Amino acid sequence: MKEKQLENFFDVVTKRRSIRKYKDIEIPDEHIQTMLEAAQLAPSTNNSQPWRYVVVKEPETIKLLSLVAGRQKFIANAKAIIIAVANRAASCCPGNPSMWYVQDTMIATEHLVLAATALGYGSCWVAMLDSRNSQNIVAVKEALRIPEGADIVALVTLGVPDEVPSPRSTLELNEIGFSEAYGFSWSA
Repeated sequence: MKEKQLENFFDVVTKRRSIRKYKDIEIPDEHIQTMLEAAQLAPSTNNSQPWRYVVVKEPETIKLLSLVAGRQKFIANAKAIIIAVANRAASCCPGNPSMWYVQDTMIATEHLVLAATALGYGSCWVAMLDSRNSQNIVAVKEALRIPEGADIVALVTLGVPDEVPSPRSTLELNEIGFSEAYGFSWSA
């Protein structure tokens, strides 16, 4: 891999932030397509590719999503929302219910988020609709025609950032990386 490509990758990873304030600038469909193509390239268990994405740009639908996702007002200001859906029927192991279809969808969605960052957009991964209120989930699934057997994993808000949040603190590397066995701190 070329050194410049590696550097660019780490630039994107370092720049990625959860953005909750967006400028009033539309996102071209070809940029959303590029984000979806990045998700399409993600690995999955047995190459099952269980992810499905619903792209929402209609302001009224975005307002609905804002209401049912814990009434988080910033969601209503997004220029687009991509709903990550995990399709149980596309799971790697038919007849053997597995959560891999959800994890695979999360991996693909992170590819999408990093592509958004590389394109200059801000995003915010909204982990789940208000899971305490199953009526909200049913309402969104009906509004977006999400079939039975598919689970909403996350909403990803998108837009041109109108803020530059400071990096959040992270655990030290020796707290998350271990050498040979859990608890033996990694050191290079």
